[in-house]
Order: sequence, then structure tokens, then C-alpha cells
Amino acid sequence: RWFINRLPRADQLRLTHRNVYILPTRAGLMLGLTLLLLLVGSINYQLNLGYLLTFLLLGCSVVGMHVCHGNLRGLQLRLEPPEPSFARQNALINITLDNPGRTRHGIAVGEAGTDHWSWTDVPARGSARVQVGWSPPGRGRHALPRLTAQTGFPLGTFRVWTYWRPAAEQLVYPAPETPPPPLP
Repeated sequence: RWFINRLPRADQLRLTHRNVYILPTRAGLMLGLTLLLLLVGSINYQLNLGYLLTFLLLGCSVVGMHVCHGNLRGLQLRLEPPEPSFARQNALINITLDNPGRTRHGIAVGEAGTDHWSWTDVPARGSARVQVGWSPPGRGRHALPRLTAQTGFPLGTFRVWTYWRPAAEQLVYPAPETPPPPLP
């Protein structure tokens, strides 16, 4: 909670090396374990081709880590003003991803803590728009939920993500009656 409360609320977020995080996935951990076993086997049996394979795969995974981190770093996330919604209905959050550089592949945006993602590719020097759905807790004004942008491109061995706390609020009207009451 301390970490999340440190994040400032803003309707725009520029992703830099200070707010983009990276950790290996399960596949990345298994690749690391496999590389360790390959290295131990190559040392034990003095296999030069084993060394070649081990360090070639290690180099590819390190390059993949840098490409994965660079895939998210540099993007700018911009929140469009949320439209009012009715109670007991999903509200939509419209987000524009602006890209000042090369093409970005496999960017996912979603509410933090859920497994519902909106996936997109962002063209070079262009922008892409995604919609994220969320359920407001009731009527009234509600702060938008914490959002997450993530990617695993190109190898899927590392997960790169960021957290974003939008400053905008969602207005939720009372739900109309269904079926409506009869006219007098």
C-alpha cells in the first residue's frame, strides 16, 4: 500500500526508466535454470559446443530483456475524460497510447489485480486507443482504479509493467428501473 500511495495521480503518464519495472516470468526462470544446467554439464564434460550454446542462449535472453524493457519505456499514456455511466453497469475507460519512436508490439492495459487486458500494437510515431472496463462500486463520484500497462514482447521470458493512478473521477448515475413503472 505504501508503494501505491507514493504514485502521484495524473491523467497523463510518460513511461521512463523510473516507473517501468521488470522481472522474469516462469518461462524466464526455467530458461535460467536450463542455462545453469547447460553450463554445469559443459564444465563437467568439457564440451566447447555446450559453452557455445549456453552463452549464445544467454546472450539472446539478455538482448530480449533490453528489447522488452525498451518496448514499454518511452510510451505516453493519456486518459480521455470518462463518460458518465449507470450503477450496476461496467464503465469504460478510454486510454490513448502515444508513441514517439519505433513500433511497439504486444502492449496490454488493464485494471491492476485482474486478468482482463486490452491488447494493442502502437505504430511508429503514432498512437493507439484502448478501452478498459471496470465496475464502479455504486452511485456517485468514484476515483478511477489503478491501471497497469505491461508487455512480454519479444520472448516472453520477462514481464515489464508499470502502475498508473489516474486523477479523473467517474460519475455514476442511479440505474433506471427495468421495466419502467406504468404511467399514471
